[in-house]
Amino acid sequence: MAGIRDIAKKAGVSISTVSYALNGSSKVTEETRAKIKHIAMELNYVPNLAGRTLKKQSSNIIAMYVADFGGDFYSHVIDGVDQVLRANHYELIVGAGGDKSRALIPQKFVDGAVILDQAFPDRLIKSFAKQGSKMVVMDRELSGTNVHKVLLDNAKGAEQAIRALVAAKVDYYVFISGPSDSYDSQIRLQTALASLSDKTDAPVVVIPSDFTIEGGRKAAKKISNAHLKNVGVFALNDELAIGLYEALPELGYTVGKDIKIIGFDNDLIGHYLTPQLTTIDYSKHKWGETAAQTLIDMIKDNGQASNHYIETKVIRRGSLGEETVNHDQDRLSHF
Repeated sequence: MAGIRDIAKKAGVSISTVSYALNGSSKVTEETRAKIKHIAMELNYVPNLAGRTLKKQSSNIIAMYVADFGGDFYSHVIDGVDQVLRANHYELIVGAGGDKSRALIPQKFVDGAVILDQAFPDRLIKSFAKQGSKMVVMDRELSGTNVHKVLLDNAKGAEQAIRALVAAKVDYYVFISGPSDSYDSQIRLQTALASLSDKTDAPVVVIPSDFTIEGGRKAAKKISNAHLKNVGVFALNDELAIGLYEALPELGYTVGKDIKIIGFDNDLIGHYLTPQLTTIDYSKHKWGETAAQTLIDMIKDNGQASNHYIETKVIRRGSLGEETVNHDQDRLSHF
């Protein structure tokens, strides 16, 4: 494998000149930089990341950890993170859990991390923070020295969902939750139960699920087996709502009439359901942008970093039986 010495020899310059050129220093001319980069490409030069990081005390790389890569959700959040990092001359690498990828943080191969993976243990985050690593969490109530949180306002969104559901004048309520270890699901469910109890004595059934379309299909069968009519359903994410839409017609239910549904996330597919899905909306892109900017502020240590909550709102369409839908507000907030 070619090294800096090989490049310097072929270019007829010193090793320091090659180093300056490859690291973007203004100490070399653009002509020299272009020549050296061309030679480096010819020789298939790959920089030694460990050595560079040790020397500069910085890699200009940020890691992001997510639970998985499925669905509509992560693409918008990751893109928001990436755009802010690019504007600040950082690169992004994304991983879906695992001890080896997490080890990049304490070994200083990355300058910081954005964490949106409930499987990433709190104890590791706290341990890495004590060692000086800077992190932003998007999925848990955790903050302190070297750790800031940028969270979705799940409580406000759940309250908005319950107000809309109660206004639909149903006789029974069903809440379909996500995984038991999901921060978002826990807050949405706890808040929804408390908010509903303040507004009505109507019975409520909680169906534990997993934030998937298949989970929604299974929940539809449970609703049918309970012989509930004039039901109001709060699906704690839109994928669960999609599963309900797929299964309920076969079970004799008509969405928007004898069963009314509100989701959470404003996924794109909600536009193409019949009736269109009423849901809780927020900007996934802004959530990612805010997380990335918070981490940049922490790294720069300029005093601007703080905890943040991302706002939510109701997007009314037709799944709660709305007769009039305000299409002016029906705009995706991904961006």
